[in-house]
Amino acid sequence: MRMTLTAVALTTALLAGCSGNPDLYVVPKPEAMEPVRISYRSVALREVSLPTYAASQDIPVADAMGKLTTSANSLWADEGDRAVTLHLVRALSAVTSARVASDPWPFLNRPEVTLDVRFEEFLAAQSGQFTLRGMYFVAPEDVARADRSRSFEITESFAADQGIPAIAAARSAALGKLAQDIASRGLR
Repeated sequence: MRMTLTAVALTTALLAGCSGNPDLYVVPKPEAMEPVRISYRSVALREVSLPTYAASQDIPVADAMGKLTTSANSLWADEGDRAVTLHLVRALSAVTSARVASDPWPFLNRPEVTLDVRFEEFLAAQSGQFTLRGMYFVAPEDVARADRSRSFEITESFAADQGIPAIAAARSAALGKLAQDIASRGLR
């Protein structure tokens, strides 16, 4: 009986130590960007494809050797794929003034173009660099218009000693730059 009570007490203590709520971090909305005229009035953005380490709520940071570490007590407030997709929708809407929405397309009329963004790298480094690298694909509905694909690599600096809020701001700025790049090189 005493052994059972000890086991229950130990299990309860372990669970109590693990049940603390983690700190959740929201990525700020994109800052005002230079408008870009595009040749489409409506853009559908497929859910982005992120590397496995960036697709969850974990906040990975790479050391000088490339080893990724996360903190169990600090998480993004939303899942990676969803959060990045919605952030890009907002940024593309702001920079282009087009009707931009993520799949599934919520409007009656079909979009004029579909955009697919695939990230190879989506990572903060302890050195104070946030890097986005990958490709995007532009597929117009009008078969007379050419499909396009473009590579991108965007790096945004942040003050590493400022912690996760600085990483969040750099992530937002880098995604804003990506939206500008997509608008100017992919959607013109």
